[in-house]
Amino acid sequence: MDEVFLNIDNHLMLFLFFVAICAGVVDAIAGGGGLISIPSLLIAGVPPVLALGTNRLQAVIGETTAFITFLLHQQIQIKGLFTGIIFTAVGALIGSYSVSLFDKQMLETLLPILMLCITFYAIFSKRLSQPSGYEAKLSTQSFMTYCGLLIGFYNGFFGPGTGSIWMLALVILLGFTIKQASIMTKPLNLTGNFISLLFFIAIGSVDYRLGLIMGAGQIIGAYVGSKLVIFKGDKIVRPIFIVVTLLITSKLLFENVPFNNLAVLIS
Repeated sequence: MDEVFLNIDNHLMLFLFFVAICAGVVDAIAGGGGLISIPSLLIAGVPPVLALGTNRLQAVIGETTAFITFLLHQQIQIKGLFTGIIFTAVGALIGSYSVSLFDKQMLETLLPILMLCITFYAIFSKRLSQPSGYEAKLSTQSFMTYCGLLIGFYNGFFGPGTGSIWMLALVILLGFTIKQASIMTKPLNLTGNFISLLFFIAIGSVDYRLGLIMGAGQIIGAYVGSKLVIFKGDKIVRPIFIVVTLLITSKLLFENVPFNNLAVLIS
């Protein structure tokens, strides 16, 4: 491995530390912390691929912190979790391997539409505002097997919005409340991100110094965010989930929709 250690001054490191705290809070509540951390790494002068790998390291530290916090407060539903972790890991491995085999253009085109649907569902669905869950449409084992493979594959193959997809799947298919979905997403999303981190480590695209400094910030942010989820529940998860999905959707539309062609069509 040939890891790159950037010459970043102390002020920028302190900036990234506080960025990671904010990202950790958001990630623990509703996912999407990368919307804060990745642009900040790029602003600090970290090359794009190295920024993605370093971001994975600090995100894995934050998600591990959130998972442990929820586990210690007995908020994690253990039933089916091991199955979910195993099949998510398998899906993420297949997805990571498939990156070089398939064209991602179709997915890049369809994903903004999917995220737009998730955003509208989050805003208008009564399910996400209810304090109690609904009847499950799948057994826990079936959900963890099929969704683990599919969402894990997506996480390894592409990645943006994985946390939002997990949360919505848990709400619709297992009847979870938005609070329960936020909590159960953490170990499942952590699995996919860990597999992705191994890939970036293998190609030497992780700055461990920056990753660990930001990881320290993530520990603080993830702990605070987890506590907010436990004690504030749906009142805080739903609005932040809506904001995160809106931001992800806007980012994907900006990156993937040819607005010049759209302007020509409108005119």
